[in-house]
Amino acid sequence: MYYRLLILVLGTFIIGTDDFVIAGLLPAISNDMDVSIAAAGQLVTVFAIAYAIGSPLFGTLTMNLPLKALLILSMLLFAVANALSAVVTSFEMLFLTRIVAALAAAVFTPLAMTASASLASDKMRGKALSFILAGITIGLVLGAPIGTWIGNALTWRYSFIFVSLVSFITVIGVLVFLPKMEREAELTIRERLKGFNKIILLTLCVNIIGTTGGFMTYTYIAPIITGITNVENISVFLVLFGIGALLGNLVGGYFTDKIGAAKTLKLSLGGFAILLAAFSFLSLLNPSTFAIVMVSIVAILWGIPGFGMNPALNSFLISLNPKQAQMVLSFSASALYMGIGLGAFIGGGVISVSSVNYVGLGSGVLVLIALMLFIFVYRAANKIFF
Repeated sequence: MYYRLLILVLGTFIIGTDDFVIAGLLPAISNDMDVSIAAAGQLVTVFAIAYAIGSPLFGTLTMNLPLKALLILSMLLFAVANALSAVVTSFEMLFLTRIVAALAAAVFTPLAMTASASLASDKMRGKALSFILAGITIGLVLGAPIGTWIGNALTWRYSFIFVSLVSFITVIGVLVFLPKMEREAELTIRERLKGFNKIILLTLCVNIIGTTGGFMTYTYIAPIITGITNVENISVFLVLFGIGALLGNLVGGYFTDKIGAAKTLKLSLGGFAILLAAFSFLSLLNPSTFAIVMVSIVAILWGIPGFGMNPALNSFLISLNPKQAQMVLSFSASALYMGIGLGAFIGGGVISVSSVNYVGLGSGVLVLIALMLFIFVYRAANKIFF
């Protein structure tokens, strides 16, 4: 069973890598395609928005199709889209291949979670699902720095070749090692929307706004860090951020159990806002060893509240509608990707009208808005649910 799960984890790992590696490649893509950094950042926007829309839509449209065949086809399409990304000659074509890759990823990831549940015993389903989701985090921690290193050592096109090769290996693994799997009928979009209320919708808005703030900075982290430190290859900083993200998942889960989801989310959003704003203040430093050390500290600390808020937020969402937890979490994932896309879009706007030095400050303000909205939501929820 475990080696079969590892095949699915490999798939979510390379999807996570493809999603996050763009941040480290923006300057190279910008120079090669002769577009601005802000324009190149919209590659993140289009990927995230396509994923956010495609996940619930295609999840419903394909619910009666064979699971294994869909896993193969979606990952094959993902591999082809990334191979095409490596050879396109225009920015417009790269934009199109990113949309195709996102839609394929939006089909594969929830299917991988469904497949993991069917492959595992009832007592192991929770752990199996956590493995699949961990693949995306590992893509951030390990895959994005590897892809960034490849892109800087060769060219950014080889980063997409790396993603495509691992994707083809995943296709072969699914084809050869996974059995034919049956799945229960999933809810239609109309059925999924039943049970939604204003509190859930406002909590999803907290997710969108908080993620938008975080990814305003993360999308443009390469020019931000290079501007502060004069270091061109930021792969080491991405590793530090990934370590912080892993710690954040653990710490967020621990504190959610210990002090509750609401308190954990408030602390995470507050700390996240401060650390994001720190990037703007660090831009006041002259490039030096001290600046590199300070950026390294902020990079590793930044991921802790940034990813610590996810377990707390999802736990709070589930408490609002425990009977439809799967539906609520699927919309939470869509909200997350919507925030990623909006972060790249708004961050690009900030750069266009001012400079990259103000992105961190703008990010911090947005996360503070998310914090204030959640305080309001929590008070309202206490009157209704708790």
